[in-house]
Amino acid sequence: MAQWQGSLGRSGLTLDGHSLASQNLGFRALAEWVENDGSFSQAFGHGTMSEEEQFAVAAAGSALVLDLPVYLGAAAGEVAMLIAALGDAGALGVRLEQSKLGWPVTEWTRALEGGDPWMLYRCAVAVLQDRGVSRSCGMHAFGLPDAQVEASPSEANQILGVFNVYRLAEDPVLVSGDTFRPDLNTPRRRLERWPDDGYPPGHACHNSFGIWRLGAEGGEADSRSELRPVFIPALVALLTAAEENAGRRLRREEVERLTSEGMCMMMTHADAQKFERSRGYADLEPELAWRQWQVLRESRG
Repeated sequence: MAQWQGSLGRSGLTLDGHSLASQNLGFRALAEWVENDGSFSQAFGHGTMSEEEQFAVAAAGSALVLDLPVYLGAAAGEVAMLIAALGDAGALGVRLEQSKLGWPVTEWTRALEGGDPWMLYRCAVAVLQDRGVSRSCGMHAFGLPDAQVEASPSEANQILGVFNVYRLAEDPVLVSGDTFRPDLNTPRRRLERWPDDGYPPGHACHNSFGIWRLGAEGGEADSRSELRPVFIPALVALLTAAEENAGRRLRREEVERLTSEGMCMMMTHADAQKFERSRGYADLEPELAWRQWQVLRESRG
């Protein structure tokens, strides 16, 4: 720890044992120092480092685990400064726990400073395949839902890549019932947002903003209203409290009654999106409340 403190101090960073800070940063990161238990090489073993770089990581004696209270996109410049300072202090690489992807320090600084959303996407987001369904993993590092589609691996990589990079680059306001296509020659797919059932809550890869499900080819868009209801408190919090008070699983009619009687504020879709990011998680879709509540309950175990 003392060695880290001295090296970081010379790079303009202050490590007090529980947090990492700098006068050049607008945030303080929670910090934990860990010794190399022999797993460092495996942690960076996804083909993102050269053999020489991975060998150096394997020989490292310790690492810092940082919890940043910011989203990568909104704070790209500050995060780049932090990673560069860590590199000056001797850090070899940085792994993003939300996707388990680790890259050399220089790769991260180029991605964060360069303004190329494709490069940043490649650094931060992984695509996983399971039984014909492909899904991205890591978009919550930007405060965004992940996405999934049923298609061949090559087609899915293209669709998910274009869809996710489009959101990184332009931050569009999307709602369930919208459609998307990666190019003019590809049929549209209808979007629906669902809770993330790929990882349980509390897991680093769990996306609290949910996951966009891209439907079958040829989907048609729903008409979109000007305003949307935002539950206050969140519908998921309301149902969780009701189930805890009941001491049993809620029945369908109870979920539907609580959904219809819940207090809402009408917001524009853009304001609702900002509110969601400030809260840190997505709520259930009112029209899909019963089905999504079952998915959420199962993911909690």
